[in-house]
This record gives sequence, structure tokens and C-alpha cells, in this order.
Amino acid sequence: MVKPIENFSFQYNEEEYSLLDYIYPVAQEYAPDFDYNEDTGESYMAVSQAPDIFKGRYNTRKLRHKFTVEEYMQDKELQGYLQALDLDSGKFWYLLLFCYDYSWGICMKGIEINKFPVEHIRDFVDTIYSNYAGSGMLGAIFNEPISLTLKIGRKNIVIDNNNAIACIAKFCDDGLENNDLTDLSSGHFVDLTRQSSDSVSVLAYYFSKMIISAFNHQEHLKDKRKKGANLSDKEKMVISHSLYLTGIINNESVRESDEYLKAILKRYKDTEIKKLNSFYL
Repeated sequence: MVKPIENFSFQYNEEEYSLLDYIYPVAQEYAPDFDYNEDTGESYMAVSQAPDIFKGRYNTRKLRHKFTVEEYMQDKELQGYLQALDLDSGKFWYLLLFCYDYSWGICMKGIEINKFPVEHIRDFVDTIYSNYAGSGMLGAIFNEPISLTLKIGRKNIVIDNNNAIACIAKFCDDGLENNDLTDLSSGHFVDLTRQSSDSVSVLAYYFSKMIISAFNHQEHLKDKRKKGANLSDKEKMVISHSLYLTGIINNESVRESDEYLKAILKRYKDTEIKKLNSFYL
């Protein structure tokens, strides 16, 4: 029987540290920290702070989960798969808590990342250029009628002169090419007030990928997989049971087959989530 720890210490404790063994490599892959060398000015990857954030959220009972350790232990099939895979049930419990909390923080409560100012300007220029047909006796010619509108409060300024629009695009293009815009690139592009949610299927995909990451850091699991296989059948069933246990998927049939897991891994394999995790900033 897994007996969860009451609170984690932030001082090194070998026993507590080992409880999070499955978390550390996943955190390093999904939420690495970065520092920079003061002598060279170059950045480098540092140890992830996500495990410490997890411990803080655990201690203050802020983890986003409703499933209990009793429900976890009562899933005898899941426990059987863990035993067959030689995975520690206690450590896997904390991995579930972390992956669910982290996945929810980015997929369901993620903070939108807006484009850099330079990207907005480049899109603006490219859009005008894509409509440019050349020049004639009267100046710039566009394939489709074109106008620019600047709105300030209730006041609108409309530019519908082809030559003026072509000049604006050229000025912006030259500015992007010939000026140091690093200050613009590092401007405010994160709106902390704007959170967005992905579909439950994307949440299921992201959560599953985090568990797969944990499996991939267990050499004994990789050694037992069939040649060319990314996961063993038992690993897939552990994830399928976890999707149901956590409540991400409410259909109990997900526990009986890995078809749903295979479907979401295929459907969302190229999905890129461009958001910040509101729980693990």
C-alpha cells in the first residue's frame, strides 16, 4: 500500500528525493531552466525547478487532481502492470500527480504567448507583398483592392493610396533588414491575463506523452520492448488505465484497450502547444 508523504522538505532528504525519481527526467525534458555564463554571455540548460514547484503545490494542497491514492491502489490491473514492468508503485503515484498537474496547467490553464513585435511586422509586410502585382505609369499595382485602417478609440485613419501602402511596406521591410530590433523582440509578448483551454483529447495526448517520457528514461523498459517498438503493450495499458484513473477520459472502455491511446498519439503527433504553464512559471 502506497502511503503518501504528508509534506515534502525543501532540504535534501535522500528518501524523499527518491520518491520523485520518475519525475526528475520528465521535468528536465518538459520544463528545463536556463542560465547564462557571465563571461561569455551564452545561455546553458540548468536543472529544472519544476520538481520544487511540484513539492510546493503538493504541500499547499494546490495540485490539480481529484483521484485518490485509494482509487489508485484499488485498480488491481494497473498495479499488476506496474509490477510486471518492475516499476515502483509509490514513485509512479507521484509521477501521475506531477504529469496530471503539469498537463492541466499548460493544456487547460495555459497562458497564451503572443507573437513578437517583429513577427507582426513581418506578417504585415508579407501580406502586402503577396498582393503586389508590380508598378505602372501611376505607381504600385495590387491584385486586389487594398487599404490600411488605423483605429484609435473611435477615430479611424484610412490609407487607400496604393503608392503610400507600397511605401509603408518597403519602409517596414527595410527596417527589419537594416536595424537592430532585438529590443523589440524581447518586448512584452506574454499576456498573463489571457488563459486558454485545449480540448480534452489534447490534454490526454500531452499527459500520455509525459508518461511515455518517464518510460523512455527507464532503460530496463526500453530493453524489453520489441525491436522497433516505441512502447510495449503493458506500457500502453498503464497509460490507458492512468487516463481513466485521472478522469481525463471518463469512458471505462479506455481501460480495456489501447486503441484510444494509439489514436490520440497519431492524431496529435505534430501538435505544438505554444503556451506557458500557469502552474509552473
